[in-house]
Amino acid sequence: MHEVQASTSTVVEVKCLVQANARGPPVRRAAGVLRDFGPMHRTERLLIEPIGHEHAAGLFVALDDPRVGLHIGGPDVTTLERLHWRIDRLAEGPPADWDEDRWLNWVARRAVDGVVLGRLEATGYPDGWAEVAYVFGPAHWGHGYATEGVRWMIGHLRAEHGITDVWAAVHPDNTSSVRLLERLGFERRTWPARRAVGSYDDGDLVFELPA
Repeated sequence: MHEVQASTSTVVEVKCLVQANARGPPVRRAAGVLRDFGPMHRTERLLIEPIGHEHAAGLFVALDDPRVGLHIGGPDVTTLERLHWRIDRLAEGPPADWDEDRWLNWVARRAVDGVVLGRLEATGYPDGWAEVAYVFGPAHWGHGYATEGVRWMIGHLRAEHGITDVWAAVHPDNTSSVRLLERLGFERRTWPARRAVGSYDDGDLVFELPA
């Protein structure tokens, strides 16, 4: 089971796979793994780009808040040093013996001033599906940034990575995320679901956005 990230009942974010807190030391992935080192993307209000060390300080400021860690048993970020380590780990991709075949991670910044708002991630699998997650800082909740970012991510996954269906797991108390998923067209599924959603914990709600 991967370490996971959830949200409060007022936060607009899905439970998140913290892909980088992987089992054991970093493992070098074979060449040719699909990762997203592409250009910056722009939505109406966001700049979205692959995560890098240049984003660490801004991410730490955005996410170093105890409210981010409610319902997940711990914070999303602990120290800046650990965050830099995690960024390195993400760049290596999943170990070769894991089920998933790609880790895709982006930072969302506000277009008007470049302030880091949070991060988006997708864990892709060889048979064409992905689990998505996102974490935005409490200072930026309630403005629709997460909805805008997740909508972009879904379109990008389908257009550029051949993803057919998209899944997410969310804590039942996270009513804002439930509404967000439903607004984007996700449908609730019973557990066990037909996909082995990696971030699922007992009692979570599981959602699918079919192809």
